[in-house]
Amino acid sequence: MMSRMGRLFIFCLCALASAQGLCSQQAYVECWVRTKCSGAGFPALLTNKDWSSGKVHDYTTHHAYGSSRTSGKLRGYAFALQPNGSWTFNLGDGKSRIDYRPTATRQPVNDGKQHMLVASLDATRKECRLYYDGQNVAIYSTAGFGDTASGTATKKGDGVTAVQRKVASSDEAVALAWREKTGQVVRNGLAATHVDTVRVLAWNIWHGGRRDGNEVGIQKTVEAIKDSAADVICMQETYGSGPAIADALGYYFYLRSTNLSLMSRYPIRETFDLYQSFRFGGAAVELSTGQRIKFFSLWINHLPSIGAQMKADDTTADSLAAADDKTRGREIRGILQALAPHTKTADATPVVVAGDFNSPSHLDWAEGTADRHKGLVVSWPVSTAMARAGYADTFRAVHPDPAKVVARTWSPRFTASYQMRIDYIYCKGRSLRAKAGRMLDNHAQRWPSDHAAVVVELAVATTQPRK
Repeated sequence: MMSRMGRLFIFCLCALASAQGLCSQQAYVECWVRTKCSGAGFPALLTNKDWSSGKVHDYTTHHAYGSSRTSGKLRGYAFALQPNGSWTFNLGDGKSRIDYRPTATRQPVNDGKQHMLVASLDATRKECRLYYDGQNVAIYSTAGFGDTASGTATKKGDGVTAVQRKVASSDEAVALAWREKTGQVVRNGLAATHVDTVRVLAWNIWHGGRRDGNEVGIQKTVEAIKDSAADVICMQETYGSGPAIADALGYYFYLRSTNLSLMSRYPIRETFDLYQSFRFGGAAVELSTGQRIKFFSLWINHLPSIGAQMKADDTTADSLAAADDKTRGREIRGILQALAPHTKTADATPVVVAGDFNSPSHLDWAEGTADRHKGLVVSWPVSTAMARAGYADTFRAVHPDPAKVVARTWSPRFTASYQMRIDYIYCKGRSLRAKAGRMLDNHAQRWPSDHAAVVVELAVATTQPRK
């Protein structure tokens, strides 16, 4: 089962919902590992499925990244070693699968030191929280997952002990377990005092940022994010690159779907299963004790093609708005309806909605800029719906005159296509105010995405009760 390149010591405390391991309700698995073994072949550390029956397969495409065993889709879970010297966690329900593949740079396992690996599944919250050495490093949405109970006994190495109980654990409980075992205190990730400025980045990184090469593409994406100094990233087209990017940043990571993710300098406390996982989802981030902001990552329909419509001789403002309303307009109304409870409480806990809206803004297609758009002034359904819901377009709040500050996020890579702003950072809540904003689309070795990124600085005031 394990390579003979080193001696393996595994100490596992498994708190399971049943003798068969993780089920579709609540469960917790805690695994202690000390090894110098090779991860060639993805050997299992702890599993309740027939993990070794699967073949090692490279799943890398434009929409996925990394290798794993094909048995990962089977019901059950597996902790295993990666060839890179880090660990991997897999969860399957027979059809869908989760594969977390961190990097050995941030999360080494086969270094001969003792490490704590944890998976905590909560079906009510529709999330699986993952921990390394007592620290939450990733949260995966399990929305749409079926039963993950395998019906197979847990396979353990020599010296492995296990207990059974039905519970999902908290960040604090995992940190305490690590401290009690090692004497080391886990950093809580919170700022010591109230955070008065937060930088937010919205970016569709284009097929996981890997169009210029798997490793070099991710590296360029990381460099661009670091240059932005963003505290929170609302990412689209994550497509398997999320763990590597988050590890390079040292950030907390939430994967809503293969498409959408959030990365944060500050802890992610609560996740929200709203609308369709491929198009919308978010989480509450705690900046300092009790200071929270809700961030949502969004991607809506890329059709109809506005560039194609603008080439037509009979295009009118009404025809553009009507076509947009059939897809993107319908989707944003559904999203805003699902978001309504959070919108209503935005003065208490502010809300940021950011991402790839694939639709221009009525603030850009105004009277003063009509000459740039075939003389058309368009009330685009998506941006007008966001405005009616009380959300501020943060970039235009900083740069209100589109005639003076021309902005486009589509496309720095396809300059012959119709150039327009379709990526936004919207905010709502009386404690938030946009104080700076810019577009990012330059890199020394070529910008890695077909979208420019948007970064804004939000001033965060201490909220006071209304009189």
